[in-house]
Amino acid sequence: MANTLSVYVKNILYRLSNVGVDPEMSYVESQYTKLINILNWIGMCCMLSYAIVNFGNERYFLSFLNLLNVCDATTVLILNKYRKYLSARLVMVISRLIIYTVAGLYFHNGGEYFLVALLITTSLMIDNKWIRFSLCFLIFIACGAVILFPQPPLLGSPVPPEQAYANMIVGILLIVGVVSFFKSIQGTYQQEIEKQRQALFSLNKDKEKMFSILAHDIRSPMVTLENLLQMFHEDLLTHNERIETIGLLKDQVSQLGSVMDNLLRWSVRGMQGIQTIKVTFLLRPLVLELFHFFDFLVRQKQLTVDINIPESMSLFADYDQTAVILRNLLSNAIKFSEVCGRVKVFADVKGNMIDIFIKDEGMGMDDRRINMLFTSSQLSTKGTIGERGFGLGLILCAEFIRLNEGTIRVESKLNKGSVFAVSLPKNS
Repeated sequence: MANTLSVYVKNILYRLSNVGVDPEMSYVESQYTKLINILNWIGMCCMLSYAIVNFGNERYFLSFLNLLNVCDATTVLILNKYRKYLSARLVMVISRLIIYTVAGLYFHNGGEYFLVALLITTSLMIDNKWIRFSLCFLIFIACGAVILFPQPPLLGSPVPPEQAYANMIVGILLIVGVVSFFKSIQGTYQQEIEKQRQALFSLNKDKEKMFSILAHDIRSPMVTLENLLQMFHEDLLTHNERIETIGLLKDQVSQLGSVMDNLLRWSVRGMQGIQTIKVTFLLRPLVLELFHFFDFLVRQKQLTVDINIPESMSLFADYDQTAVILRNLLSNAIKFSEVCGRVKVFADVKGNMIDIFIKDEGMGMDDRRINMLFTSSQLSTKGTIGERGFGLGLILCAEFIRLNEGTIRVESKLNKGSVFAVSLPKNS
């Protein structure tokens, strides 16, 4: 019962404070509107009680001013409800400027403290600089008049000192509350800005990675096409070789189209940053497809390719990211293999993971180079027949392996070759 009542009260308070708050409003504007709503609901209750007390003490004009304050608070809430935010603020400031000035001048009730609170609220809530300056100037003049030129009690007897002191305390609390609320808004707003800055930074980093992938994956078939066309141009091929090369050209164009389709699909997925979507898929068909992608380079170097992966072995990972990982590692294995060398790809199950090994018998690396492989300080190295690269592939591999909850290990000896071992989750 108590919980139900608490929820009901919270819902009521939420609805009262959010009168006219639009979900499409900026954070700061929505908080300003909430503050105005809260001030006016509280003001209505206080001024209504003041009106009753002053009426009982025969201060009829002051009671009338209190009722005017209730009416203007109601008007402000109605204007907020109908999204007339500037009108609501102008009504609130102008009407209270008049009410607090008259009450302070003729009833000596501490109205100057309410005017100071109104001055602070106006300076923070009115966006138009000319309107803000004009209203603040008028409030400042009114506050000075109340303090320096108190008027004789022509409209009724002044309030007793204890009521004036009570009003002074309420006015000071109001000033402190308004300033604290605005500081809270500013602090929260700065936190939101920092969160958005971090999100934008992360999104930009993801975009950079995607552009790197685009450059890397499109460049390989383009280089192959360039080499084949150069051979045609220099008339280095026999009739039979030309027929075979035309078939290779067709395959390369087809593969390039397939790469573009895959990357387009992936880029659409990644419009909000790189996303990892895990699915179940067979490993062997993916490796065969990737080797077909490098068919010309394998032939050019006269490499022997050994693939030892069971037909039924399947992974549970992001398919596109896994393709990028393996494509980069296979590209490096081919790139750094000597002519007539051998590239081996095999896999083994280790608990809930599948270890994929890509081994070459090429240039190899020393320990210093191995330690730099997955850092931004990595430099591009030319392959055994001068193939170029960007030095970005392994950094992307490491990132995608991490996103798929995997690991990567490297073993290498200079002039004896390298083995890259990638562990990815297997299909359970």
